[in-house]
Amino acid sequence: MIDRRELLTLGGMLGGLGAAGVNADAAVAGVGEMSDRSAQDIVTALKTITTAMYAAQSFDVINPIRTRQNDFLKATNKFPDYIDISVDVWTAVWDWHIRMQQPLVLGRDLAGRYTMSLGFTQLVLRPDVAPGFISTPYDNR
Repeated sequence: MIDRRELLTLGGMLGGLGAAGVNADAAVAGVGEMSDRSAQDIVTALKTITTAMYAAQSFDVINPIRTRQNDFLKATNKFPDYIDISVDVWTAVWDWHIRMQQPLVLGRDLAGRYTMSLGFTQLVLRPDVAPGFISTPYDNR
């Protein structure tokens, strides 16, 4: 998603290219020269918007979990039932669901731990593990 501030900044920059430093006839005809600095500012703003758009659609947060799911799938011909994750990974996956406008399916397991669905796998919140922890996937025990 493009930040509103970035969009307004770009609009202001492009809107300011009008008659500044050019006579009225040249501005109407669309003929005139733009300074190198103005051109560079526009290019920079466009690159910033492009970067923001790609970052908003990034799957970097869930790629480590998907890698574990795929490894388990190759080994057992099915997706894992559970993967234990740390609090920071949990929060990142939660934020990813919200950013991608995916439904959050939350619950609790029999031990009372929080769970979140990611595809066919339940992610189990483990607050007692180190940050960045993603366990080996496992099935119902």
